[in-house]
Amino acid sequence: MNLTKRATEWNPADIIGDLTKRQEGEGVLKNVDARVLLPGAFIVILALSAVTRWYVPAAVFIVVLCITLSGITSRKNYLQMLTFGSLAALFIFIVQSYSSAYGSTVVLTVIWPIYAQGIASGWLYATRVLACISVLLLLVESKSQLEMTEALRWFKLPREMINLMSLMLRYVTVISEEFVTMFHAQQARLGFSSRLSWIKKLQNLGIIGGMLLIRSFDRSFRLEKSMMARGYTQNSEILGHTFKRFAKKDYIATALVVLVIGGIILTGVVGWAQL
Repeated sequence: MNLTKRATEWNPADIIGDLTKRQEGEGVLKNVDARVLLPGAFIVILALSAVTRWYVPAAVFIVVLCITLSGITSRKNYLQMLTFGSLAALFIFIVQSYSSAYGSTVVLTVIWPIYAQGIASGWLYATRVLACISVLLLLVESKSQLEMTEALRWFKLPREMINLMSLMLRYVTVISEEFVTMFHAQQARLGFSSRLSWIKKLQNLGIIGGMLLIRSFDRSFRLEKSMMARGYTQNSEILGHTFKRFAKKDYIATALVVLVIGGIILTGVVGWAQL
C-alpha cells in the first residue's frame, strides 16, 4: 500500500492528460465566427508586442483573464496552461533583471548585479508575454481546432499546410494518450517512486520518450499507407467546403476588436501625451 502511494507522487502524465482532454468552444466568444477572432487575436498580439508602457499589457491581461474565467467550466485546465505561460514570463523577467544593456544602476546583487533598468524592461516583457498568452488562451477556449482550421482555409492558406496542421492536431492527442499509458505502466512498476533519485526518474522518462518516438514513426508510416490506400493525393482536402455567412454579431465583434487594437496602439505605442 505504501509502495503504491509513493509511486504516484510524481505524475506529469496527469497534467498532460488533463490538457489534451479539455473542453473546447465553451468561452464567451464561442458564438463569434473564427474568421473574425483568428485575425483579431493575431493583430492584437502584434499591437501588444509593440507597446512601451507596461500598464497596457497588464490591463489587457487582467481584463482577458476575467472574461475567460467567466465563460468556461474547465478552469483547472485553463489555469494549468496559464501557469506554464507565467513561468515563461517569470524566466524572462529574471533574465532581463541581470541585463546591463538598458542601464548601469545596480539596485541589488544576487550572485550577479541586478540593474534597475533591467527590472523595468523585464517587467515590460513579462507583462507582454502574459497578455499575449491570455489572448491566445481566450481564442483557444472559445473556438475548437476544427473551426480555427476552417478559418485558415477561408483565408486561402495552402492546402498542404492546412492538411498537415489538421493531422498534427489530431495526433498530438493520440501521442499524449500513449505517453499517459506508458507512464502509468512504468509507474506501476515503481519507476517513479519517491525512493528513486531525480536522475533515475529522468532516465526512466527518457526511456518512455525513446519508445514514444519509435511508436510515432511507426504510426505515421501506417497512417501514410492507409491514406494512400483510400486515394489521398496532394490535391485532396481533409476538410469540407461549407462556410457560413457573417452574422450581425460578427460585425459587432469586428468593430470591438478594431477599438481594442486602436486603444492599445494609442495608449501603449503612441501615448496620449504625444497626440
